[in-house]
Amino acid sequence: MVSVFPLSQPNMLGFTLDGEVDEEGMRKLLMAIEAKVVTHGRIRLLGNIKNVSGFANYQSFWDTIKGKRDLLDRIEKYAVLTDHGWLSAITGGIDYFTTRMEVKTFKLSEGELAHQWLQGDREAPATAAAVKEIDLGDERLLGLAIVGQLYPADYDRINVLIGEKVKHYGKARILLEVIGTDGIKARKPWEDLKASLKFYKDIERVAIIGDQSWLKTSVKLSDLLTPGLELAAFSSIERKRAIAWLD
Repeated sequence: MVSVFPLSQPNMLGFTLDGEVDEEGMRKLLMAIEAKVVTHGRIRLLGNIKNVSGFANYQSFWDTIKGKRDLLDRIEKYAVLTDHGWLSAITGGIDYFTTRMEVKTFKLSEGELAHQWLQGDREAPATAAAVKEIDLGDERLLGLAIVGQLYPADYDRINVLIGEKVKHYGKARILLEVIGTDGIKARKPWEDLKASLKFYKDIERVAIIGDQSWLKTSVKLSDLLTPGLELAAFSSIERKRAIAWLD
């Protein structure tokens, strides 16, 4: 049986698995996870695994969650409370989890320790923000500067900013200035970002600014491969022209 319970922080959720995995319990758990994701974006999960009748039963539990990939990708930390030795052994080694999720196993008696671990922040790289917002003088347009190596949190922030434009204006038009070439893959400035964009279909135009020798050729190729989306490349001295093109 699967049951859900609240934790101390609003972005955290706990559940108990005691016995067989039941359909109604899983439905309620997935609904609770989805509600947290909608409200908080990324969440932290505490699993209290008391009695589970073997590997197959636990696998069916995670197969159900894996089927909701959009939710699974939003779990940043997962603490497992269990006294099952086999479960502790497989937690970190089997491909149940995404690479963006931290997973740690605790004994059932270590609930407080697990809770403290969930509350803690993962160590972030000691770098300044890799994405900076640019004021373009027009609320309809989103200006972004890539100034360093991009990490998952940077892509999350980009998605939030694009989502705000889509919410208010229906579509998004973006000026992307490539300042640091480490932030995106060489010769693939748009593909690198496109793969991580949640609102890709809601983007109308993207003006990419940069003085890299490969930039214009790469953007032209990308434009051919992205029907429904207009892409154009501009040099750093063509900022006004790029903004006018977006308008």
